[in-house]
Amino acid sequence: MSSKRAVKVAVTDFLDVANQAFQNKEPGCQEPDGRPTKGRCKMKLQTYVTLIIVALVVTVGVSNAQVKQKISEEQLTELLSRIDTSTERFVKTADKAMDKAGYDGSAREDELNNILKDFKRATAGLKNDHSGPNAKGDFEKVLHHGVAIENFLKKYPLDGVQEDWAVLRSELGELATGFNITWEQGHAIGAPVGPVDVKSLCQHIEDVADHYKESLDKALDASKLNGTASEDEINQYVRDFRDATNNLQDHYNEDRAADDAKEVLTKGNKIDGFMKKHKEAIPSNVQSMWAPVRLDLDRLAKYYKVSWR
Repeated sequence: MSSKRAVKVAVTDFLDVANQAFQNKEPGCQEPDGRPTKGRCKMKLQTYVTLIIVALVVTVGVSNAQVKQKISEEQLTELLSRIDTSTERFVKTADKAMDKAGYDGSAREDELNNILKDFKRATAGLKNDHSGPNAKGDFEKVLHHGVAIENFLKKYPLDGVQEDWAVLRSELGELATGFNITWEQGHAIGAPVGPVDVKSLCQHIEDVADHYKESLDKALDASKLNGTASEDEINQYVRDFRDATNNLQDHYNEDRAADDAKEVLTKGNKIDGFMKKHKEAIPSNVQSMWAPVRLDLDRLAKYYKVSWR
């Protein structure tokens, strides 16, 4: 339902209830014999109606302001039209690239096709109603599926799609900025995690965790922890964390996903505790490389409504 329609329905419902209430109960709205005093009652009713309309308009205005943070109605309409055109071009290019790579009819092609189908559905929803109460949810779906496309291409590179994807990716980045979201490679900072985003989030966790592990290995070799039981301990923690993340990524859409997510957070908590315990031995640059992983784990914990640290 559009914002204008919502206001109209709310005001109509209010008038029905208010009219009955004023006639039956409001002091000053009845004669001594119980008959309504229509003049004074009507004035009071009009005053209350004015107040409720103002409240509704302000509420709708605030809601839409939260949806469109940095982009005007005209800019959003034009941008969504460009995204629609770029999406159709990218889909055709990707389909040819999948066939050329020998993926025709494969599970990998089905995976990408499903992502693209969900992406196109989400963009259509946002394009059809980008000023209503569902706009923010539709935008988040567009972003989640866009991140999924990016991570698919990163995991399974396709020849010949880079140029078309770069155009679409740029437009999606522009859309994210308009909604006050920062889209780094394969990761949207500021957007809540949704079901379709869990797999992409796991992929991002793996990527940043790998960079962290490389820096950690070098730092440990040059520290007093080199060759100690503590070094073996953190290496085991990192291996367990990687295994748990892989399990969640493989089963993110199954009933066991919540338990797998808790396991990821448990393993991550062990690394986090180690980092705090040995902060004197681990240089700040390694500590800073763990920070993005911690941020991802916070988002994962919030989605599954669990505490991890």
